[in-house]
Amino acid sequence: MGSQQQPAADAPAAALAPDKSGYTLFNPTPDSQLRSFAPDRPPKADSATTVDAGHFQYETDLLNYSQTNFGGVTTRLYQAFDPVWKLGLTNWVDFELQFNGYQNLTATDNATGAAVAKASGFGDVFVKSKINLFGNDGGSAALAIIPYVKIPSDAPTISNGVVEGGLIAPFQLQLPHDFGLTQMSEVDALKDAADSGRHANFVDLVNLNHAVPGIKNLSAAIEFFSSVGTDPNTPPIYTFDTALIYLLTPNVQLDAGADFGLNRAAPAVQVFVGLSQRF
Repeated sequence: MGSQQQPAADAPAAALAPDKSGYTLFNPTPDSQLRSFAPDRPPKADSATTVDAGHFQYETDLLNYSQTNFGGVTTRLYQAFDPVWKLGLTNWVDFELQFNGYQNLTATDNATGAAVAKASGFGDVFVKSKINLFGNDGGSAALAIIPYVKIPSDAPTISNGVVEGGLIAPFQLQLPHDFGLTQMSEVDALKDAADSGRHANFVDLVNLNHAVPGIKNLSAAIEFFSSVGTDPNTPPIYTFDTALIYLLTPNVQLDAGADFGLNRAAPAVQVFVGLSQRF
């Protein structure tokens, strides 16, 4: 391997990253110092970077459809306009509200075709805060923690009607040849399927993304996702997820994708299109 070329003695020093520690909700980060736009979509992986201080961001499905065939029942779920609203509080902390949007669910018995369940209404609300631990404004790695609490809606079947919560930890790594890797772990306290008790649930995923050659501002991602809990009546879920992401402007992103179930309890297919924008 050849040695790295050294700069000439009179070469200017590399520009230092600007100090953004003083920016807050009431002293916003200047537009010229905004970090690259990095929404928490798609597919399921969250970004490890926060919204810049004093800036607002939303991310939403325009349409999301899933179909699950499990236990002799086929369930179809449509969901639309489920925004996540984000507000940068400091250079390393943001506040987030996630609305599960309007949902329409139909479950039918595979043997008879009879309706097992029908429901529609607005889903739960998640209150979150993303706290970046390092890598927010540079470097090859970044790590954040995201504590959250779920506030249930009053829509039967759409919501299980109980408060739940957890902690999410996304880690991002820049790989050679412009590949990006996200590894995310999550632990949740969720309601048991058969009673009002709680059980621990563990989510893990690995996401790999890269620019699509020859098409400016278009990138693609693949992801392996697992959700496994300690409740014997709640089956694990495994999926293989795919997505295309197009950066329309530095502050507007369009996306579309399809997720595929790797076991019977997971949705056999889930397709979506979405939009994210920063102000």
